[in-house]
Amino acid sequence: MRMVITGLVLLGLATPSLAAKVVYLKDGGAINAKSAWRSQGKVQVLINRDTLATFLPSEVDMKRTFPRRRHAADRHLHAAIPQKAAATPAETAAPQKASGKGISLPCLPSVPKQRPEMSPPSPGGKEEGTIRKQKREMQERLNENN
Repeated sequence: MRMVITGLVLLGLATPSLAAKVVYLKDGGAINAKSAWRSQGKVQVLINRDTLATFLPSEVDMKRTFPRRRHAADRHLHAAIPQKAAATPAETAAPQKASGKGISLPCLPSVPKQRPEMSPPSPGGKEEGTIRKQKREMQERLNENN
């Protein structure tokens, strides 16, 4: 039983060190980091959870740091297959009737000509809205002062 517990403890301590990434520098140095990746023409190195270092590709031994994987050709093969493009919002709108030349244009929603707060209250309504009432009162006060 002691051997099993000792083995699990050693395995738990060895796992983080196996997950670490080694970044090899051209000057002969090596950096043990949590993660390393390439972006925007630079090499980003996450040394620990608080420290992110950026190196130029000329400073890093790229072949040793980022070795080619065995199945790199398979990944590129899938990237070469064109995917069906997602429909744009213009294509998803309801088309108008054909104009005679076989072209259908999307319908756009109608825009109100007046702002809702400027429209007169409905005749069937019993009470005026709060905002309209405040605007009317303010307008009356301004007219009284002038």
